[in-house]
Amino acid sequence: MKAENKEKEGISMKSFIRNMKIHNKMMICFLAVCLIPVTAVGTLVYNFSARNLEEASMEFVSIFNSQIVSNLNNFLDEYDRVTKSILADEKMITSLGSENDSLSSRIDQQIYLRKVMMRMVAMKPDIEGIAMVTRYGDFYQFNQENASMDWEKMTEQSWYQDILECEETLYITEAHDCSYYDRQQDRIVVTIARKIYDYAGKYIGMVLLHLDSSELVELNNDFLLARNNYNIMINVINKNNGILYDSRVSSGQITWQQIVEKKSPLHDKDTEDYIVMSNETERGYLKVNAIIPRSRLLMKIEKIQYVTVIGLVVCAGLAAAISWLLSRTLSKPMKDLQKSMKQVEKGNYQVMLQGESEDEMGCLIRSYNNMVRQIKVLIEDVYLAEIKQRNAEYLALQTQINPHMLYNTLESIRMKALMQGADETAEMIKTLSRMFRMALDRKKSVCTIQDEIEYTKTYVQLLNIRYKDRVSLRIDIPEEIRSHSIISLVFQPIVENCIEHGFRNRRSSLHVVIRGEFTQEQDVRLEIRDDGCGMSPERLAEINARITLNDQKEISATDNSEKKKTSIGLKNIAERIYLHYGQQGSLKIVSSDEQGTMVEIRIPQEEKV
Repeated sequence: MKAENKEKEGISMKSFIRNMKIHNKMMICFLAVCLIPVTAVGTLVYNFSARNLEEASMEFVSIFNSQIVSNLNNFLDEYDRVTKSILADEKMITSLGSENDSLSSRIDQQIYLRKVMMRMVAMKPDIEGIAMVTRYGDFYQFNQENASMDWEKMTEQSWYQDILECEETLYITEAHDCSYYDRQQDRIVVTIARKIYDYAGKYIGMVLLHLDSSELVELNNDFLLARNNYNIMINVINKNNGILYDSRVSSGQITWQQIVEKKSPLHDKDTEDYIVMSNETERGYLKVNAIIPRSRLLMKIEKIQYVTVIGLVVCAGLAAAISWLLSRTLSKPMKDLQKSMKQVEKGNYQVMLQGESEDEMGCLIRSYNNMVRQIKVLIEDVYLAEIKQRNAEYLALQTQINPHMLYNTLESIRMKALMQGADETAEMIKTLSRMFRMALDRKKSVCTIQDEIEYTKTYVQLLNIRYKDRVSLRIDIPEEIRSHSIISLVFQPIVENCIEHGFRNRRSSLHVVIRGEFTQEQDVRLEIRDDGCGMSPERLAEINARITLNDQKEISATDNSEKKKTSIGLKNIAERIYLHYGQQGSLKIVSSDEQGTMVEIRIPQEEKV
C-alpha cells in the first residue's frame, strides 16, 4: 500500500508539474538557477566567517585569561618578594622567635615590629593592614586607619584556620569581610599569609597582609573595554574553591553576600550557555576562570547571520522580480499567440500580432501572421467565387428571359382573359407581371426597405387571389426607417415561409405583421410575425442552429438541390446578411408557439438610399 501511495503521489506531482502554466515553470527555473548558487555561496561564506570569528574570539578569550594569570603571577611574585624581605632582618627573626617576659622587652619588640610593618606598607601602599603572630600567641597589628582588631574573633575565622592547616609557606586566602575590626567591617579583603621559620627551620610565626580583593586583578583600559563589550565575568579561586575575586562584585552587579551564599556560583555555569576558560597560576594554586556568555561572544556571528539572511532575502526578491520579468517577456507573446489562435478558431481573421523581436518567438509570430493572411485570402477567394457563381446564375436567368417579350406575352394573356370575361385571371396576370418587372429591373443587390415592402405587398396580393384574401399583411415601419438600405429579397422569402407553414391545418385567415424600430445601439430591428400554427421547440432550435452564423467558414456553397425549391430559404438569407453586414447583421427565430412565429432581423443603420 505504501508503495502504491508513493507511486500515486509521484504521478500526481508529475501531472501537477506538467499542467503548470509555462510562466510559472520558467519563473521557478529562473529562481532555482539564481537562488541555489547564491544560497550555497552565502552559506559557505557565512560558515567560513562564523568559524573564523569564533576561533578569533576564543583566541581572544584565551589571551585575556592568560593576561590575568600573568598579572596574578606577577602579583604573587611581588608579595613573595615583599614578605621575604622580613627573612633578611635578623633582629625581626630574633624578636619573633623569642618569648619576652618583661614589659620593657615586649614594648621594644612591639615598637620594632611596628616599624617593620610600616616599612612594608611603605613598600606596598595597597596593603590595608598587617598583622604578625608569634608562635607563642603574641599578636601585633598595624593598619593605615588605626582600626582596632579583635584578635580572638579573627582566630575564629575559617580563612585563618585554612592558613594554619596549609603546608605552603606562602598562602593567599579566599576573600572575606573585616568583621573582626571595629570599623568598616563590611569591607572585603584577601589575606596573604607567609609562615616564618628561623635559621634552624623552626616555625616562629607568620605575617598576614590584608589587601582589597578588587585590587587582585588589574586590567589595562583595552582589556576593560573588551570585558565590558563581551560581558566577560572573571573569578579567582584557590585550591579549596574559595573565591578570591569576582568581577561582578567589583562592578557592583551583585553583592558579596550573594557570592558567600553561593546564589550565583560563577564557576558552575552551564557550558552550553557559557564559555568557561580556566588557567592556573604558577604558584599559589590559584585558578582563574573567565566566563563569557555564548550569545554575547558570538554576537558578531549572529550579526553576520542576520546580514547573510537579509542578503539572501534581498537576492531572492531581486531574483524573483527578474525571473518574473524574464518569464513574462517569454510567456506574454505565447499567451498573445494563444489568444489570437482562439480568435482564429472563432473565424476572426483580423487578429494580427506584433512580432518586433528577432528571436525565435518573433519569427514564430511573423510566420503565424503570414499564415493568417494566407488563410484569410483563401477564404475570401472561396466566398468571392461563391458570390460570383450566384451572380452568374442570376444573370444567366435574366438573360434567358427577355423582359420585353415576357411583359408583352403576359399583357397579351391578360387582355385575352379580359375578352373572355376571366377578370380574376387577368388580375393575377397583372400582379405577376408587376412582380417580374420589379424583380428583373433590379440592377443592384441593395435596395431600400420601402422597395422590399412594395415587393412583398405585391407578392401577398398575388397569393390572396389563390387563398381568396385569407392573408392579411400589415406594415408597421416608421418613415425614417423605410428609406434605409437593405439587401434585396429579404421580406418576401420570410413571408412566403410564414404563409406556407402557417396555413398548415388551418382554415381561418393568416395575419402577417412587419414591424421596424431603432435599437438602443442605433441598429435597425425588423420583425416579421404571423399567427400561424408555429413549430415545436425542437424544430425551432434546429432551424436557429442552422441559420445562426458565427463565422464565415460556416457558409457553405449553394446546394444544387436547393435550386429546385420555390423559396430561397432562411439559410440563404442568413448567409447573404452575414456576407454583407458581417457580425453586425443577424437573422433568427426568436419565438414560435401555438400563436405563431416571429422572425427577427438586425442590420446596422447605413446611409439612406
